[in-house]
Amino acid sequence: MTFTAADTGIPIPRGPSSPTREERHPLMSPENSKQLKIAAHRVDKWGQWIGILLACFVLGLLAQAAMQRDIATLGRGWYARLLPPPLEPVLTPLQQQLMGCRTFKNEEIPFVDETASIRVLDSYTPEQRQTAERFTAAVAACTNFTCLQRANKLPRAPGQFRYPHFYILGFPKCATTSLYCHLIQHPQVQFPRQKEPHTLNMQCSAPKMECPPEVQQEYVTQTLNLDEAAASMFTRAAFDGSTHYAAEGHYMAERLKATFPWVKVVISMRDPISQALAMHLHNLSHNRTDVCWEESGKRIYPCIAQDLEDVTRARYGPRVAKWMEHFSTDQLLLVQYESVIAKGPSMAEDLQELKGFLGFDLHLPSDSLPLTNWKHNRGGPDAIGRYWNMTRSEYQHLVDLARRNAQEVIQLMESSGRAEKQQRANWLRNWENVWKMNLDDNCEAGPDGNCKIVVS
Repeated sequence: MTFTAADTGIPIPRGPSSPTREERHPLMSPENSKQLKIAAHRVDKWGQWIGILLACFVLGLLAQAAMQRDIATLGRGWYARLLPPPLEPVLTPLQQQLMGCRTFKNEEIPFVDETASIRVLDSYTPEQRQTAERFTAAVAACTNFTCLQRANKLPRAPGQFRYPHFYILGFPKCATTSLYCHLIQHPQVQFPRQKEPHTLNMQCSAPKMECPPEVQQEYVTQTLNLDEAAASMFTRAAFDGSTHYAAEGHYMAERLKATFPWVKVVISMRDPISQALAMHLHNLSHNRTDVCWEESGKRIYPCIAQDLEDVTRARYGPRVAKWMEHFSTDQLLLVQYESVIAKGPSMAEDLQELKGFLGFDLHLPSDSLPLTNWKHNRGGPDAIGRYWNMTRSEYQHLVDLARRNAQEVIQLMESSGRAEKQQRANWLRNWENVWKMNLDDNCEAGPDGNCKIVVS
């Protein structure tokens, strides 16, 4: 058996050449060891904090992803209500008007190139440019009707329009809103601030159409949108779409001609029975109920019979005669509702005639009309306005009155030379077709048979 010195417990002498532990590892001295332990503790502490921060960051990302998933799934959770609402797009004044011009409210707002009209300025000669600038400066400085009369006598450059250029006079419920919406999409048209201001018959006194200075200033500068029209150097035509002016023809025709002798006017007419029914529905929707409606137990006949005799409503002839008296054929255009809203070539032809009459590009913005204000198509099958109850004999009487009213208009067109024989025949035929359709399809047999009359 072999024994070592360690086993015997005999101390082993160390020679001078054997280094100590501290000598072999200087960093392991007591002082350095203490410092190393402190440093290691600090590293451990910082590592813990970094780990905590990383964990919080990861948890935050996971929570955000979960919230977005739940919002997409539930849509209206409590956390969704804590989020700020999405910003609504800022619409221009024109876009705000175009929102109401969509046939269906889920359609996009039509785009209008508002700079298209001023491209004509690039084609001007220096002399034409000076003419355009002089005309623009003179009209833009106006705040009353007298100033406009003087300024509009100045020469104009090609593509410039006098201010205002035209009026859509009415009659109400005769596609005037659809015509308005079509025209404000045209690059050569300046939209007014308000569709139907009715300034000239509501704020100016009849019969002389006298308007106070402040009313004139508001109408010239604000209502007709003078600043924007001037910005285009009047290459966009300003207009007024007040549809009750037509019924004020007994005094307004003469006064409008005297005030703005250059303007063009457009009058739209509809089957008189349909126009009266549509106007009645409009009043009902605005809580304006006729006494005749209340007394008749919701049978509309008494109301419409009154309207067909009223020269301010559905008896067009006497008022149209006044407009024809004061405005020549190149300043007055008659439009038939049933023709301009008809699908097919009739709509395109009528719209092109209208735009040609006003001096615009015939094919812009399109050859179709946005159909708006179709209140009679809203609601259920028995909603008020879908049809109107009356007896067959009552409707036949209304047809007799409407036919007389139609003949008055046809005779005016003939005597003034405003329409060819075929055009006059088409007008009467379109209205006769409406009456025949109701009698054949919507009325029971016999004088007392019930009718459910629909509008054109």
